[in-house]
Amino acid sequence: GTDPRGSGSDAGLPDDGGAPLDLALPPGPVRWVDSEAELDPQRPWLRLHMVDVGQGDGFVLKLPDGAVLALDGGPTISGDFEQFLVRKQIERVDYVLLSHAHADHYLGLGAALRRLPDDCSPRVYDPGFDRSSDPNATGYSYFRTTAGCRYRTLALNQSVAFDRYAAVEVLGATAVPYPMQNSTGINNTSLLLRVSYGNFRLLLTGDSQTEAEQAAVAAFPQGLGATVLKVGHHGSCNATGDTFLSRVQPELLLLSLGNANDFGHPHCQTMGKLKDRGLRWLRTDLNGDVEVVSDGARYTARAAKGSMSDPSCPRACASPTNF
Repeated sequence: GTDPRGSGSDAGLPDDGGAPLDLALPPGPVRWVDSEAELDPQRPWLRLHMVDVGQGDGFVLKLPDGAVLALDGGPTISGDFEQFLVRKQIERVDYVLLSHAHADHYLGLGAALRRLPDDCSPRVYDPGFDRSSDPNATGYSYFRTTAGCRYRTLALNQSVAFDRYAAVEVLGATAVPYPMQNSTGINNTSLLLRVSYGNFRLLLTGDSQTEAEQAAVAAFPQGLGATVLKVGHHGSCNATGDTFLSRVQPELLLLSLGNANDFGHPHCQTMGKLKDRGLRWLRTDLNGDVEVVSDGARYTARAAKGSMSDPSCPRACASPTNF
């Protein structure tokens, strides 16, 4: 694996000079609880914010040891993602990740890039598909230029040491769009990141579609298990395959999408799969900002508005894919 932290207290993690805390966990699987009051206050917490950025993705992950990681930033410059950082008084971001090179994921990341330390430590990552010369992707050029010497690519089966207590694994990533050099192909370059803390697992999928899910299933035959799964491609009917769901075995799902969007997301085929499996989910179009918190043994989630597991869907899509 790669250690992106460099050294010293200005490298993104507290430099307390001490050994990791004793994080012994009770036996058994991670357990859902109804509120943060039921989490262990003696243990550090992992906290994921799914920011309501409209039709796009924007996540802020605070790792147990204190580092702040931004993953995608939504479709607008100086928009919802930056307003969230201001509202939460997040003045420093330690790492910035872009799941893939589409504007609804990279345009808002400037707000996170401006909050990075001014050093040359590895801090900014994506799968490596370079759209800098594409005249339709000037925002991606800004992302790469601003990252400068801090930029690195992430590759399949790589681990990155962002935190002493939480492991981050790359279960999917490619610099080559597939099966074709089109929008679907770029979606399939997406980072699939699994964050593990104690007994808790979080799987973040970017806009991975059927082909990328199939590749992940083939690459990890022992399973892709996760407690919480971010549903691929905004709930499209060309993601979240039945076999993929069976391998992940999630308990809670997160959907990031805009209300009344032009794409008909989330498609009814996807919502039907989730409902048929008896899963619970939260979605930004109806629930606004969503927060998931875990102490490694227990986890909970809350939303700014609405109710959990609303199955509403604008329409079915005409050409779904599944496996």
